[in-house]
Amino acid sequence: MLLVCTSLASCPEPESGVGQLPTTGIGDDGSTSFTSGASEAEADSGADDTHGADDTHGVEDTPPAERSYFIAESIDFTGNGCENVDVNDVTASLEEALDDDGWAGERVIDGQTRPRDFIDPMLRDFGLDDAKSDAVSLAVYAGHGFIDTLGWGTSDDAPEIVNPADQCSASFSDEIRLGALAGGWAKAVALLTSCTGRLACYESSLGTSDATQMFAFDNSPVIWGNAARRFYRKSERMPSRDAWLGAMEDRPGVGRNSPVVYTRGASHEDALEVHESARLPEIEQLPREEGTSWYAYTWVDHGSNGSCNPIPNSCVGVDD
Repeated sequence: MLLVCTSLASCPEPESGVGQLPTTGIGDDGSTSFTSGASEAEADSGADDTHGADDTHGVEDTPPAERSYFIAESIDFTGNGCENVDVNDVTASLEEALDDDGWAGERVIDGQTRPRDFIDPMLRDFGLDDAKSDAVSLAVYAGHGFIDTLGWGTSDDAPEIVNPADQCSASFSDEIRLGALAGGWAKAVALLTSCTGRLACYESSLGTSDATQMFAFDNSPVIWGNAARRFYRKSERMPSRDAWLGAMEDRPGVGRNSPVVYTRGASHEDALEVHESARLPEIEQLPREEGTSWYAYTWVDHGSNGSCNPIPNSCVGVDD
C-alpha cells in the first residue's frame, strides 16, 4: 500500500522508476566529474572504486551501533549570520521515539550544529561528517534547503572556512558524501528541507552520496511537528517508502507536499527489492550500498508548492 486517498483529484498516483547513475570520479582536489553510465556488469561488481572508497579519517575502525542516529536541526534563522525565515521544530519527538526503542545517538540544534557536520573531510578539510552525520546508520537534517543544498541558521566562522557559502550551507554535489569516503556508515538519510529531493536534479545532487535510502521532498514542504516520528512509527508496520509518502504528504492547512524516496542497489533487482521492502526500525538489515549505481525512486507529485526553481544548469535528473 502506498497511499489512502479521499480524493483522486488531490492525490495523484505515485510515480516510480528505476535508473542507473553515471560513473562518478572524485579528483585529488575534491572535484567531481560525471561520465557515461556504468555497464550493468560494472555496477554489479562495485567497479567504481573512487566513489565507493571508505576512509574513516581517524575515526574508530569498528562500525557504529547498527541502530545509531545523528539529528541536526536548524530552527532559529534570525540574527545568527544566516538570515532566513524561522522554522518549527520537527525532530524532537523523533529523537524521543528512537531513544525509547534503544537507538544510540544525539540531536543537535541551532548553534550546536554547522554545515561541517554534513561535509566530508576528504572533500573539504574542515568537514566533520566522519564524526557526525556519516558516523551513524541514520542521518537526519531539518531546516532550510534548496536544490543540492542544505541550509543552516547559525554561521560557521572557523578560520579555515574561506568560502562564505560554506559558513551557512553545504552542497551534495561538491561537499556531501553520505555513506561513502570518510566515515561511510550512513545507510538511511532523512532530509526535512525544501527542494533537496528534486527529481530533476537527483543524479547530480543526492545521487552523489552512497546512502542506501534517502527520504526528501521534491517541493518546498510544510511539515508538522510530529511528522518525522509518525514516519518512523509507520515504518514499523510498512516499508519505509510507503511510510515516508504517507506521513509526509500532508501539508497542514494548505494542501499537499511532494515527498520522494530514493533507494540504491547493486542491480536493478536489488534496488527495487530494497525500495519496496526496507523498514527503518530494522535498519540493521539494510545493506550498505557503497559504490553502487542503480537506484529506484518513488514520489507523489503535488507540484512545487513553493519555489524550487529555477533548476540549475548543472542538474542531472533521473534516468528511467
